[in-house]
Amino acid sequence: MSFNLTIIGSGSGAPLPGRFTSAQVLNVHERFVLIDCGEGTQINLRRFGINFNRIELILISHLHGDHYLGLPGLLNTFHLLGRKKELHIAGHRKLKELIDFIFNMAGFAPSYPIHFHIIEDIAIDSQLLFPAFSVIFFPLRHRIIATGFRISELPNKRKMNREFIFKYQPSVDAIKLIQAGNDFLAPNGQVVSQDEIFLKPSPPRSFAYVSDTVYSREIVSYIQGVDLLYHEATYAALLQASAIDKMHSTSVDAAKIALEAEVKKLAIGHFSSRYKDTDLLLREAQALFPQTIACFDGLKIEI
Repeated sequence: MSFNLTIIGSGSGAPLPGRFTSAQVLNVHERFVLIDCGEGTQINLRRFGINFNRIELILISHLHGDHYLGLPGLLNTFHLLGRKKELHIAGHRKLKELIDFIFNMAGFAPSYPIHFHIIEDIAIDSQLLFPAFSVIFFPLRHRIIATGFRISELPNKRKMNREFIFKYQPSVDAIKLIQAGNDFLAPNGQVVSQDEIFLKPSPPRSFAYVSDTVYSREIVSYIQGVDLLYHEATYAALLQASAIDKMHSTSVDAAKIALEAEVKKLAIGHFSSRYKDTDLLLREAQALFPQTIACFDGLKIEI
C-alpha cells in the first residue's frame, strides 16, 4: 500500500523560481493529505501530477503567509472544478475566521462540504482518525502559535498464512470463526497457535512534520522513531544566532532532533532564499545524522 511524500514547496519567506514556499502531499493508501499551502501551491500540484480531488485533509501548521496564503485560491479552485467530495481542514482558529470571511466576501458557498478542525480545541496527544491513518498534534516553539503533525497508518489487519490453509484446509465456517477470534483445532485435537495461522503484520509507517520552530527537545517524545521526519532547516549553522532570534532552526538543529528522536530518515527544508543551493545545509546535517536528504520541489520520498 502506498505511503509516500511529495515536496510541493521547499522554500521559506517568499517563493523563488524553482522553489515555492511550504507545501507537501502525503499519500496514504491513495488518500492525500496536503500539509501547509504556501503561495502558488496549486501550480505545483498540477506540475507534479497531484490529483486535486484526492486531497481529503489539509493541515496548516501556523499563520505565517508562506504556510497558508495558497489556501484561499486552492479552495476556490476546488469549487470551480465542481468538487463534491467533503474536505477536512485542521488549522488554528483565526484561519477558520479568515476562510469564512473570504467566502462571505465573495458571496458564495463552496460546492463541497468543509469540516474544519480547530487545533486549539484538540487536546495534545489526542488524534483525528481517518479511514487509513491518524493524526496527532503537538506544539512547536515559534514567534506565533505553531503546531507539528504526526501522521501514522492505522494498524494493519492480520493476514492468514497460506501455509496454514494448505496444511489444514479449514472450512469457510472455520475461517470465519478464526477471524472472529476463536481458536482452531487440528484434526488431532491440538490447538493451532495464532502465530501459525496468521502472518505477522508489518508495523504501521509514520511521518512527522515539524515546520517553523526554534530547536526544541520538547518535541522529541511526539516524533520518536518515525520512519520519516521533516524538520525545517532555514539556516546553516553559521547563522545560529539569527535562527534563535527569529525562532527558526539550523541544519544542525534538525539533525540533533532526528538523532535524539531516533528517526529512520530526516528530510530538511524551508530553506532561506539566501541559499541558491542547499549543499551546505545538507552536508552539515549529514555530518551528524547521515540519513538526511535535502528537499526540493518535486522530490518524492517513499516511506
